[in-house]
Amino acid sequence: MSCGDTDLKCTRCRLSRSRTQVVPGTGPCDARVVFIGEAPGKDEDLKGEPFVGRAGKILDAALVEAGVRRDQVYIVNLVKCRPPGNRRPRKDEVSACSRFLESELRQISPVAVCALGQTVASELCGTRDKMSALAGRAIDCSLFGMEVRLFVNYHPAACLYQRKNLAKFKKGIKASLSAAGF
Repeated sequence: MSCGDTDLKCTRCRLSRSRTQVVPGTGPCDARVVFIGEAPGKDEDLKGEPFVGRAGKILDAALVEAGVRRDQVYIVNLVKCRPPGNRRPRKDEVSACSRFLESELRQISPVAVCALGQTVASELCGTRDKMSALAGRAIDCSLFGMEVRLFVNYHPAACLYQRKNLAKFKKGIKASLSAAGF
């Protein structure tokens, strides 16, 4: 189930020209924790759901290991459309999509938010620190005028390419869930 106001026919930025479909967030609208990724990948663009590819399997496994099912949390991306060539979303694309993320977060009103990756942490908190310095940190910040506890974690895809990140990733997932009362 998607929360908030996501336009499935959105043409607010250039990403609409190359996507297969808009990929809204999924999960309960009363979720206590929200996981925010960067952008849909190929599998997500085809299926229409966030984190359903290889990185999603790592996220799902970390949730299960922490004793939580995927359907108990809300999972979303900064942008709703896949960037060409799987590149990072550009600032204007994130800005064009931010109203949808804001709508989702306002409806959900989560206890904790987990930023998956440096791009997300940078966009949400304005930090320019390297991921190695950010991973595992909890930051109190304002998102769209709402005060939230933001946990910065590796993106699960980073665990595919550097297995050494996996233990820290799992620890960060547990910290986010613990802060949300799981």
